[in-house]
Amino acid sequence: MSRLARPSRNAAPVAVAIAVLGIWWLVAHNGGSGWVQAMGDVVFGTLFIGILGPAVVLTCAKINIVSAPVDCTAGTPADISFAASTRLRVCARTPFEGEAFVGPVGRRQAPEHAVALVPQRRGVLDFVTLDIATASPFALQWWTRRVLLPLPSTLYVAPRGGRPDSFHLRAHDDTGAAIDWVQTDAGQPRGARPYQPGDSRRRVHWSATAHAGELMVRELERPSAEPVTLTVVLPQDPQEADRVAERALGTITRFLERGSNVLLATLEASGPVTASVADRRGAGRRLARAVANASANANANANADTGYP
Repeated sequence: MSRLARPSRNAAPVAVAIAVLGIWWLVAHNGGSGWVQAMGDVVFGTLFIGILGPAVVLTCAKINIVSAPVDCTAGTPADISFAASTRLRVCARTPFEGEAFVGPVGRRQAPEHAVALVPQRRGVLDFVTLDIATASPFALQWWTRRVLLPLPSTLYVAPRGGRPDSFHLRAHDDTGAAIDWVQTDAGQPRGARPYQPGDSRRRVHWSATAHAGELMVRELERPSAEPVTLTVVLPQDPQEADRVAERALGTITRFLERGSNVLLATLEASGPVTASVADRRGAGRRLARAVANASANANANANADTGYP
């Protein structure tokens, strides 16, 4: 981003004020006595530094991100720590919202300041765009400039948890044939096995755990043990895509809570991806990376125009 600072307000009043000060200083030096000239020098210098000084301070200021989370949810604050060489006001730009002051205050040289920034959209972020501003040293005029700061690690912004959809999902039997079915809790347990990461806590078998001395979970008969394949196709409109992702996350969460194995099929920047998700965090990351399917949206528009389903 540009290192050039600009006035927070319209630049025309700033230029007019400097011109008036310059004219007043010339008049005081040409027609005034010694004390008038001295007073004019002091006033002119103070106002000149107060108006243009923040631009110099802001150009020389340094700010960087010290730490940031790896996962967060759209609409939920994410604590990002900044370190600045001077006192600055930071205002986050899209897709974040939030404003705060960072940097040292007087003699208190705080190493870093945590700022709660709220992402408004899902996605994968490697940078944060900020408008930083200062009015130092005399707080007469605010100057601002835009910076692009890299994050210490990639930030995955998961969609908000939406209302689960009720529809027929697609599962696969041993022959590879696809069948449609509705997930239920009708599957009967056929035994117990040791707990594995990603197993639902609802499937914990407490009696077997007490006998075995380790955490055991129920092994379910089919069809409950069959994986549920959920295909998410995002539209081109960003807001509508977020709503689809929210409903998809709610649906995935519902099946994970019931102990189902979920296969999530999405389109990412690198191509189609179909893989299992073990928990809400993994599902949130997958949906954060998901992109709109241009060909599917084009086909949907063509079908709408021709009247075919």
